[in-house]
Amino acid sequence: MSASNVRSIESLEIFQTSLLRLASDWDKTFQEIRMVIQRADSYFSSDVPAYWRRQRQLADRELSEAKDNLSTKRSAARASDRPAATEAVKRVHMAEKRVRTCDAKQREAKQWALEMSKQCGDLLGPLADAAEHSEVILPAAAKELSTLIDQLKTYAEKGKRPS
Repeated sequence: MSASNVRSIESLEIFQTSLLRLASDWDKTFQEIRMVIQRADSYFSSDVPAYWRRQRQLADRELSEAKDNLSTKRSAARASDRPAATEAVKRVHMAEKRVRTCDAKQREAKQWALEMSKQCGDLLGPLADAAEHSEVILPAAAKELSTLIDQLKTYAEKGKRPS
């Protein structure tokens, strides 16, 4: 058996306390990282698609109103009674363009949601491995060190007693 060269049991106790503090700090940090990842995933999988669905609904409503307005302008019985519809036609074209833009953004949002979900999942795996250190390995090491410290204290007490 090799000889140990322990000079200060107190320094081992400080180290053991530091291990537990480190485990706690890491645990808090890993929880914060998990929350950020979950918020990012939620943002891209729920918030962004919902935003563009709502924008599409508004664009549909705007297009419907623009078409109704244009139809009203063109519905006069005689051509000479019809007001100029240039602005109404422009408004319909703009509304149609907005609908197309919203459709494109909805498709992009779906692609981003899938990509972000994959990336977030890819991050959570290694994060779980690292979190195991703060939740299991470091506390186990601190407990084992505590047991060794207790044994060293017992040994030191025996060495101080007169024979």
